[in-house]
Amino acid sequence: MYFLPSTETVRTYTKPNLSPMQAIHALLILLLPSTIAASSSTVASSVSTSIRVENSDDMDMPTATASSFKHVVFSDVDGTLVHYPEHLQKGGDDSESDDGDNDAMIFLPPSKTGTRGVISTRTLQLCHRLRHGVTTTSEGSFDNQQQRASNGGVALILVSGMRTTTLFQRLPYLPRADAYVSESGGRIFYPRLVSKEQASVGDGEVDGEVKDLIINPVTFQGIHPFDSTPYTLVEDMRWRNQISRQNAAGSDGYNDQANTPLQPTEERKGMVWEFAQQLKKQGYVLDTHGYATAFRINRKMQSTHSATFDAFLEKCANREGIPDELGCSTNLGCVDIYPAMSGKKNACDYLIQRFLGGDEAREVSLKTHAFCLCDDDNDIEMAQACRTAFLPSVTSESIQRIVDSQSDNDDGDANGKLIVTEDVDRNCTETRATESALELILDELTK
Repeated sequence: MYFLPSTETVRTYTKPNLSPMQAIHALLILLLPSTIAASSSTVASSVSTSIRVENSDDMDMPTATASSFKHVVFSDVDGTLVHYPEHLQKGGDDSESDDGDNDAMIFLPPSKTGTRGVISTRTLQLCHRLRHGVTTTSEGSFDNQQQRASNGGVALILVSGMRTTTLFQRLPYLPRADAYVSESGGRIFYPRLVSKEQASVGDGEVDGEVKDLIINPVTFQGIHPFDSTPYTLVEDMRWRNQISRQNAAGSDGYNDQANTPLQPTEERKGMVWEFAQQLKKQGYVLDTHGYATAFRINRKMQSTHSATFDAFLEKCANREGIPDELGCSTNLGCVDIYPAMSGKKNACDYLIQRFLGGDEAREVSLKTHAFCLCDDDNDIEMAQACRTAFLPSVTSESIQRIVDSQSDNDDGDANGKLIVTEDVDRNCTETRATESALELILDELTK
């Protein structure tokens, strides 16, 4: 059994004061009858406009109806919701948070490289407000999408390039969301509430459910009882069936049990892994651990000279030598390779239809109905596709150039813009800049 994590063993700088409430027994969902197109350009438009879920009041699954959400907020994780203060890295002292208020921070476990991430409890609380709007005192309404929508709540979706195994490990510390996307859009999961009895069983009877995975959210001062209830994940099998085609990632990289190793990449079939073998023969060291649909080439892992890798980065940015069936993105000295039908933007296009589609009287798109929080080069396509993107920091020259070009043509309209919330002079950086971005989105939603 794979429990994440036991709340008694989690190190936080808070005083847990609420026990998880009795969770609601989730029911089986009906799989969507239609299939999505193989082409990334049509994947959103081919989504069925009639998404049905049995007893949706009891589930955290997407239900596109005329009374559903009016907006979606997509958010990156690392550098956006989770930050890595310099004083915590390389064995630094973690006895105090950046603002000296230990109760305001939750520290994530160290990564394999020793880096420590931190998320503010204020960030978690603001994400709860985004999802639930002006809430009532009825506990049942917190898991009812139509009630949340009528309260002004939106769908919150976390979109990351991180490997799926890392996502599973971090979920107890991340905001409760309506969907979780990993591997640069390659895999999509929805939360499924589990009862107290299931929390010790995790039988994986629902199609797509990750077996032996129970997530126990970390508690903190001020957490809402609903956000502390245990849950498991159910993978979107329609999306997976497209990504696992042989001209994409193939099916050999998947494992539906959370705590078992994946098949070695050299034994996998699929265009992603064929290209991986080509790069290996050229001498590149690949990061494939924990990935089912993508892989990463990290500068720090290479034995080649920096100038050689810079040339490789430039070629990837210009798609030189990249097969048409594959997509790629560069970020902070890394290159991510994944199926062309995947990618963060394509996953967002698909998900906004799942959550907001279904009302034929309105046209739903990222540009009209989605907000975005992000910070990296690999987020640019997603950010520019959304109505407005908010950046807690600027991490690359390319993003800075986009921001500067907007300043030169500032017309006072935030639509279609990248809004940077970091302000060093006001000490609004990292977690505070994230909180500022979330507050600005809440303001936009109430206009």
